[in-house]
Amino acid sequence: MKILGFDEHRTKRGSGALKFFELERVPSSDWVKIFESLFTESGDEAWVEGYCIVTNCPSSDIAERLVQLQSKCEEAETIFRTQCPTL
Repeated sequence: MKILGFDEHRTKRGSGALKFFELERVPSSDWVKIFESLFTESGDEAWVEGYCIVTNCPSSDIAERLVQLQSKCEEAETIFRTQCPTL
C-alpha cells in the first residue's frame, strides 16, 4: 500500500490539525487493523478513513510524518501478506 501524497483539500476542510494522506486505494479491513495496531504499539496516532490515513501533526512536520507513515504502510503490507497470503 502506497501513500500518493498529502490531501490538502481534506486537511483544510477540517480544523487543519488533522492531516490527511491519500492512499493508492481503499485498503481491506484486515490491512487497516494491522496498520492501526502498529501505531497502538508505538504510542503515535494514525488511523484510516476510507482512502486516507489521518494523523495529528503540526504542518511543519508533514514531510517527516509522510516518511514515517509510508514506512508503517510497508510494514503493515509485509505483515498482511504473511497473514493473508491468498489475498
